[in-house]
Amino acid sequence: MPFSLLKPVRPRIDWAAYLRRFHREHPGITEDLLAGARRDDVGTAYTWMTAALAEHPGRVIDVACGSAPLRPLFDKADAYLGVDVSRSELARAQLEQRGPLARASVMALPLSDGFADAVMCSMAIMLFEPIEDGLFEIARVLRSGGTFVTIRPVSWPVLLADARIGTALLRGLHRMPALPQRLTRRAFARMQADAGLTVVADHALRFGYPLETHTDAQRVVDALYLPRVSEQRRRDAVERLARHCGSGMQVPVSIRRTVSVRNRVASGT
Repeated sequence: MPFSLLKPVRPRIDWAAYLRRFHREHPGITEDLLAGARRDDVGTAYTWMTAALAEHPGRVIDVACGSAPLRPLFDKADAYLGVDVSRSELARAQLEQRGPLARASVMALPLSDGFADAVMCSMAIMLFEPIEDGLFEIARVLRSGGTFVTIRPVSWPVLLADARIGTALLRGLHRMPALPQRLTRRAFARMQADAGLTVVADHALRFGYPLETHTDAQRVVDALYLPRVSEQRRRDAVERLARHCGSGMQVPVSIRRTVSVRNRVASGT
């Protein structure tokens, strides 16, 4: 076979390096997008996430907290700690006076066994490598009967009208946004079960981010993980999205919330 017909093998994405650079260059970008994406029934993805907990949730650990957008929603918690590895994200959280905070990896949380009543993980579970190790560490710090809540991006549900926005993005970017890992419901439930966590609720909702200004279009593209997309294609995608500004159209932001409980461990084991 002529070498010219062979499909070139792309080098594997160094996700750890890419994510460090992404969050250094765009601290708080996930919060900026999700805080503006709403539904009439539940508000934002953040309020929907925290609604899974009791009004007084006890001691809350926010792993991979980013700019700590959840912190203002936990005023009634007995204690809160936001944990992240990104200095830039933590700096933005500090600027917003959200704390206390700790710089640490989810693979080695600076907490004792069974310390937390609740662990939150917003838009980050799919970034853990490997996910299983992160889940075991989360289960370690979560007390028996404690609650683990995650939200993560998914491709469904969407509306028929969303196709125009999707087409504009694809024509500009020439490829779909990427993620280190894509989790199916079944695979995620199995991983959690192996770590000692039982899924008790799992549901997806579509939130809508309004396209009103060019800044909104820029924010949408900036919030996407695009490790193999050139700057020119990013600009093209922004301009294509911006053509819909002021039309009343929304960018679909589909989110899956999974609520799990730490299995009770028999005393003496």
